[in-house]
Amino acid sequence: MAGQSFDAQNATMSDDLHPGQRLRPELLEGIAPVFRVDPVTRDAHLIGTGFWVSEFGHLVTAWHVVAENIGPDGVDRGPIFAIQTFSDRSFVARTFVKTDKHPQFDLALSETCVAAPDHDRSTIPLTMTLDEVKSGDPVFSFAVLDGNQEFDSEKWPGTTTARFRSELTIREMDVDTSLQFAARQSFGFVSEIFETLRDTVMLPFPCVQTDVPIYGANSGGPLFDHLGKVCAVHCTSYEGADIAFHVPIRGVLELRLRAESIKLTDHERKQWSLLELAFAEIVPFDPPLLDVRRLFWSALRWLKYAIKRKFSGQSLSKNIHLVEARPAPKND
Repeated sequence: MAGQSFDAQNATMSDDLHPGQRLRPELLEGIAPVFRVDPVTRDAHLIGTGFWVSEFGHLVTAWHVVAENIGPDGVDRGPIFAIQTFSDRSFVARTFVKTDKHPQFDLALSETCVAAPDHDRSTIPLTMTLDEVKSGDPVFSFAVLDGNQEFDSEKWPGTTTARFRSELTIREMDVDTSLQFAARQSFGFVSEIFETLRDTVMLPFPCVQTDVPIYGANSGGPLFDHLGKVCAVHCTSYEGADIAFHVPIRGVLELRLRAESIKLTDHERKQWSLLELAFAEIVPFDPPLLDVRRLFWSALRWLKYAIKRKFSGQSLSKNIHLVEARPAPKND
C-alpha cells in the first residue's frame, strides 16, 4: 500500500478510483467473446474473452482458451470464432486464421477474418500500457460471460453493461445457432506482484494477483489500470476466494503476426512482432514505446506525446519505456 492515498479495505469503486471508466466509453467494442462450435450439435459455447490490438482483426487472448483448436503450425484446426461487437449492439462473427503462441506466458495472438459484406469494418484496438501496477493499486476488468451468470458474493460489486441475444449463421462453419452473452465490469485491487513466477506448475511465469472476480469465459480478457489502459491479461482464478491472476502486458510484445495480415505485402519481412508494430503506432500503447536504438527519433516521439496530452487535457505518464526490438528473421 506504500504511496497510495486511499485505504483499499474501506474504499468504494467510484469514478475517483477508476477515471478510465469515464474516458473509455468504447471499451465494449474493444473486447470479444470467443466461442467453440460443438462438432455434434453445432451449438456455439462461450469459452473465453479476447481483446483487439489492431484495426485488422488481431486478437490477444489466453493461450489455454484456444490451445486445443490450434495445430502445431499455428493454423486454426477447430471450429472457433470471435465476436466483434459495435456501438449499436450489432455484431459479426470473425473466424480464426492463424495463431501465435507465446513461448512462456499463457498468451496467444490470433489473426481473424470476417466474410463480406463486413470485411471492411475495422476492429477497435484497446490501448495497452507498460506502466506497471503496484500492490494496492485499483484495477478493473471488462470481459464477457454467459448471459445467465449469477453474482452472489462479489467483494466489490460489478456492473453488467450490455447483454446480447441473437441468432447467428456462419455458412462456412455450418453454424446456425443462438448466441447469448453479456459484458461486465468487475473491480478490485492489486494484492501481490510475482516478478518471476507464482509456482512451477500452474503459473510458472511473472503474474499479477488481484481480488478482481474472474468468472468462467473471462480468461483472456483485459485487466485495466485505474486510467482505463490494459495492463495485464486474465489467466486464472480461484472461484469464491477473491484471488485472480493476470499476465503482465509486456508478454504480448513477443507475439508475432503475418505481414500480409496488416497489409504489408510488399515488404520482404513475413512476420512482425507486436513490439515492432507498437514502434510503428499500428498497435497502441500509452505512453508510447521508444526504440532504444533510435534515441533521437524516440525523443521526438515522446515530445509529440507530451504536447498532445497537454493540449487535450489528458493525464501524462511520467514513465519512459525504452525497449529494444528483436526483429523476426526475414525468411520466417
